[in-house]
Amino acid sequence: MRKPQKIAMALAVALFVPQLAVSSATAARPARGPVDPPTPSIPQRYLDQPITWSVCSFDAAVKRLYPQAPTTNCAKVKVPMDWAHPNAHPDVEVAVAYSKATGKSKGLMTTNPGGPGGAGLSLSAALAAEKPQLFTDFDQLGFDPRGFGASTPLQCLTTTEKLAALPTTPDYKERTRQTHKVEVAEAALQAEACSATEFGQFVSSQQTVYDMDFLRALFKARQLNFIGYSYGTWLGGWYADTYPQRVGRFVIDSNMDWTHTQWENTNFDPFSGQRRRDTQLFPWIARHADQIQGLGSTPKQVTASYDRIRAKLVTLVKAGTSEVRGDDLDGKIYSVIYGNVRFIRGTVDILVHDEYTKDPSASGKVELRHVEKAWARLAPELQAFDTLANIRARYQIPASALTAAQAAAVSTDSTRSILADAREAALKSPSSDEVYNLGAIGTTVRCNDTAWNHDPNFYLRESDKMARKYSFFGYMNGVSMCAFWKYKPQDRKLDLTGSPRILMVQGELDPATAYEGALRTHQDTAKVTRFVAIDDEGQHGQYVGSASACAEAIGDTFVFTGELPARDKVCGTSPLPAELSVYPVNGPVDGNAVHLPRSKSTPQKVNPLLQQALDTIAAGTLR
Repeated sequence: MRKPQKIAMALAVALFVPQLAVSSATAARPARGPVDPPTPSIPQRYLDQPITWSVCSFDAAVKRLYPQAPTTNCAKVKVPMDWAHPNAHPDVEVAVAYSKATGKSKGLMTTNPGGPGGAGLSLSAALAAEKPQLFTDFDQLGFDPRGFGASTPLQCLTTTEKLAALPTTPDYKERTRQTHKVEVAEAALQAEACSATEFGQFVSSQQTVYDMDFLRALFKARQLNFIGYSYGTWLGGWYADTYPQRVGRFVIDSNMDWTHTQWENTNFDPFSGQRRRDTQLFPWIARHADQIQGLGSTPKQVTASYDRIRAKLVTLVKAGTSEVRGDDLDGKIYSVIYGNVRFIRGTVDILVHDEYTKDPSASGKVELRHVEKAWARLAPELQAFDTLANIRARYQIPASALTAAQAAAVSTDSTRSILADAREAALKSPSSDEVYNLGAIGTTVRCNDTAWNHDPNFYLRESDKMARKYSFFGYMNGVSMCAFWKYKPQDRKLDLTGSPRILMVQGELDPATAYEGALRTHQDTAKVTRFVAIDDEGQHGQYVGSASACAEAIGDTFVFTGELPARDKVCGTSPLPAELSVYPVNGPVDGNAVHLPRSKSTPQKVNPLLQQALDTIAAGTLR
């Protein structure tokens, strides 16, 4: 077993492939490093504001999971649009959810599910319903970050005329002149739309960090405790760097490389997504060939089936007879590999598209017969991990009101799908100059957070190169709208000077936040962070309901007692769904950690509120 303190020695080799792209991204950095902005004071009028509370809409669901849960109340509180100039703009609102500890409180605990742009109002209560000692030991605070969810929404405004004029491509994976033209036009439109209101420039991590500390002060807490996932680790790192003296017990899980730029983070995604698909999802499908009809019994056969299905989808789109796209299938698979239990849903997605290519519909869309035939190709043992109702909802069959769980199952909500839907609506609009709201696009936060290269050709070259290297989703980044962003970044240089220790938890094969990037941030902050690696684990989101009892125990000890392990750790994990043992992957950790058995007969118990939150983040990941 590779000793934990030796893990970092693998970084030079493990980073070799993706680092080629990262090094070329230095052009996206300013010549002089970022300078930390001054920390603003909180005007007293915000602390004295009247607050109207009511029972949260999700409170009943929490109490179904844990009847002894305290009542969670919701409200909206006013904050400055710009904390640096609180009188210069109208106030905005942040939606909050709060409950008092049922025992002696150790302080205020808040959370963030990721994104950027993930709505986190119910997350604190959902985590506590899974781990009731959180209700006992902490006052719980959930919140939707500014610009998203029930908080004052970011509006990305354009016109139907501009939407209708957007060019199209049958497949973003085909790196042609037409695809390049489409990506540049879409990025320019998104940037213009999301900067159309004065609020756009203030939907940033730094402003959200100021909101978080205001909430700490509003609830009269000495410090803030925090559990953050994915982009929530970026937010947690920025808070710790801004307010080191206010940091309580911070668990940051599935870490972005939050000491580097947003661009360097997104440029890891094609590599890490490919690794998760090829080393875990496709081998898992192959191992269950007796329970999954028609995809193959080896990873090579499964890959060939996927490529065949995808190529047929593109052919049908090019023929003008179909709206079911190959790049949409890629997006669906990328989002479902966030979670181990969602391997079943990803498998059904592949089967649905296989059924569609065998029998395309006159409507050009996936229909009920495709879903039901695909579902029938799964053995009952695998069907137990999902429901046919959720799969129907995922394909909007029927197109009717959905439950919260079904809404979270709906297919990936990418900026490309948002623009496609908007363009379709624009073409049907009787007015060419009608204002159209694209909604709150989370990439706005990325544009505001760090400096980006403003040459769209830079991103085209990078995406073309990634598409050649990583056949699954190497093309995913394309041209960022940040290439056309008109506002200066609200950046900072993170070193966590003065902060107490923070616990970092990271799966080896995470598809969305690459292990190598998380490790690099740990190396940058080694005096402050303790690093727990989970060998052979690829789920995005580890602490609370973890597949690794070892990582769960370390997190519990820290959250409830304040005690961290004396050194970095490597943990084992438990098997993937419907399996009895862990199948090792040759990855950057490669420790022979002790893995835990799981019963093959019973699907792992899933907290529906927590799973809903994670599904929603995964579904919106490409925004």
